[in-house]
Amino acid sequence: MKKRILALILAAVASGIMCLPLPAHAANASTGGFQLSESSIGVGVGDYTKLYAYFGSSVDSNVTWSSADGTIAAVDSGGTVTGKKIGQTVVTARDGAYSSSCVVNVAYKGIDVSRYQGTIDWSAVKNYGIDFAMIRTGYGSENWSVQTDPYFQTYYNSAKAVGLKVGAYHYSYATSVAMAQAEADFCLNILNGQKLDYPVAYDVEDKSQWGLSTDTLGQIVQAFCSKLQAAGYKTVVYSYYSFYNAHLTSSLVAQYDTWIAHSTDRTDFSPYTMWQYGQRTIPGVSGSCDVDYSFYDYSGSGNGSGGITTPTVPDSSEQVFTCDTTNTYTFSSNKTYNYKITTNDTFTPSVSSSNPGAVSVSYLRRLTDGFLFQLTNKGTGEAVITTTAGNGTSVSFTAVGSGTDTTVTTQPANGGTLRCDTTLPYTFGSNSSYVYKVYSNSSAVPTAVSSNPSAVAVSYSGKTSDGYLFRITNAGTGAAVITTADASGVSVSFTANGTLSSQAPSGIQSDTPYQFSMTKGKTYMFKFTPASGTPALRFTTGNSAVIQTVSAVQSGGSYFYKIKAVAAGQAGVYATESGKSSPQRLSIVTVS
Repeated sequence: MKKRILALILAAVASGIMCLPLPAHAANASTGGFQLSESSIGVGVGDYTKLYAYFGSSVDSNVTWSSADGTIAAVDSGGTVTGKKIGQTVVTARDGAYSSSCVVNVAYKGIDVSRYQGTIDWSAVKNYGIDFAMIRTGYGSENWSVQTDPYFQTYYNSAKAVGLKVGAYHYSYATSVAMAQAEADFCLNILNGQKLDYPVAYDVEDKSQWGLSTDTLGQIVQAFCSKLQAAGYKTVVYSYYSFYNAHLTSSLVAQYDTWIAHSTDRTDFSPYTMWQYGQRTIPGVSGSCDVDYSFYDYSGSGNGSGGITTPTVPDSSEQVFTCDTTNTYTFSSNKTYNYKITTNDTFTPSVSSSNPGAVSVSYLRRLTDGFLFQLTNKGTGEAVITTTAGNGTSVSFTAVGSGTDTTVTTQPANGGTLRCDTTLPYTFGSNSSYVYKVYSNSSAVPTAVSSNPSAVAVSYSGKTSDGYLFRITNAGTGAAVITTADASGVSVSFTANGTLSSQAPSGIQSDTPYQFSMTKGKTYMFKFTPASGTPALRFTTGNSAVIQTVSAVQSGGSYFYKIKAVAAGQAGVYATESGKSSPQRLSIVTVS
C-alpha cells in the first residue's frame, strides 16, 4: 500500500508540477491587441516555421521583423523563422508603436515518458519531428520487480527501431547516500548495459526530500551520478525550477548537467542543457506528455543538425496552403476518408463541417509537409468542409454522406480479425491519393498489392492503435483490385479506379519520362522548364513516406528539383504555380 501511494504521488507531481500547459498566445495590455501567433516556438538547425502578427483577429502584414541574434535564428520580411545554430533568441514584430515578441528555441525536440503514456506509436512520434525520448527506468529501489517501469524495455526497443535518440530517467526517493547508491544499482540493473544516446537523468524532487539540507542532497546526487558515470553513462540532474533553486544549490550538484522543468515561455534558470517546457499532445501518444528541448548534442551527431532533416526553405512571400481534394467527395461503403493539406505553415489549421450530422471532420496528424484530416460518414446529406490556416486563408470542398457503413468483418482461423473500411469500388476525383484502414489485431504488418499498379498504386502508410493504414495513389487510367492480406492468409479486397492521364501536363517540359523508377536510398534531380515565361513554381511530393524533397533551385528559365527515394512504393511529383491552388502532377515515381 505504501508503494501504491508513492506511485500516486509521483503521478500527481508529474501532472501538477512538471507539466503545466503554456498559453497559446502571449499578448499583454500594452500591445493594444497586437500579438503574434505564437509566444514560444522550437525549430531545429536548418528548420523553419512561420509566425503571423495579428491586430485582434486580423492578420497584420504591415510589420517589420527582427531577431535579437540572427546567428541563432534568422527571420525574413514575411515572418519565416529559420534555425541557424543551437541556442535561444527572441524574434520581434513591430508595427509603428506596437510590438510583440516570440521566444525561439533552436534545439533538439524531445519527449519524456513512463508507463502512464501506455502504448505509443513511435513512428508517429518521429514523423511529428521529435528527435529524442527520455524513458523512465523506474522509481526508488526497495522492490525491484514492482518498481521497474513495465514499459521501459518496450519503449527503448521501439524508439530505437524508428531512429529516435534515447535517454533515461530514474525517479528518486533517496534520503541518504546509501539509498541513492541502491537506486543507482537498481537503475543500472534495468539498463543492463544497453547503449543510450542521451544521458541518464536523476529525478530529484520528491516530497520526502524537501526537508534535507543542500549538502545532503548534493551527496545523494553525487552518489547516484558518479556510480552511473563509472558504468559509462552520461548523467544529468532533473528537477523543477523552485526545487532546484531552494534545495539543489550544492557544488556537488553543479558538477552535473541540468535538466530543468519550468513551464514558461522562457526560463531564467541558468545554466541548463535540457529544458522541459510544458506538456503537449503529440501524435502517437495517448493523451498528453511532457515535451523538452535539448540545447546540447548528447548523441554526438555532429555540427548541430542532430539528425534533423533539413528542408528547403520556401519563399516566405507566398504561403503554401493547398488541399488534395477540391471536387465533391461522396461516401460509398467506407466509413472514413482522409484528406491532406499541404502547407509550409507549422500552425495547425482549424477545420469545420457545415453539416456534422452528415459528415464530421477531425484533425488526424501532422505530416512532414502539411497536415492530415479525417472525414467520417455520419448520415445522409451534404456538408461543406472548410480548412483554415492561421492567417485566415481557407480551402473548402463538399462531402456527401451516405449514412451507411457496410464494411464487413472476416474472422480468420487463428481467432484474429481483418476488416477494411472500404469495400465498394473507389473512384478517384480531384484527389491524388486515398488512405484506407485495415482493422487487425495482428502484430505483423499486412501486405497490400494492386492488380494494376500503373492505374492505382498501393503502399503502407502507418500503424494505428487498432490496425494499419495504407495509401492508394492515382497513377493512371483503369481499374485495379487492391488486396490486403494478413500473415494467416486472410484477405480483404476492393476495386479502385484510376483517372489520371498517363502523360505529363502541357505547359511544363521535363527532362525525365513521366513514369520513372528509382531505387530506395538514391537521389535524383529533375529539370523542369515552363513552356512560356518563368512562373513561380513550388514543388511537393504526393507521398513523403516514399519520396522526399531534397532541394528546389531555379536557374535561368528552368527549375532543378531533387528528390530522395526513402521507401518502396509509388508517389507523384507536383508543381503548383504561384496564384493557383491546384497542383500539376509532373511525374510518377516508382521506388523499389
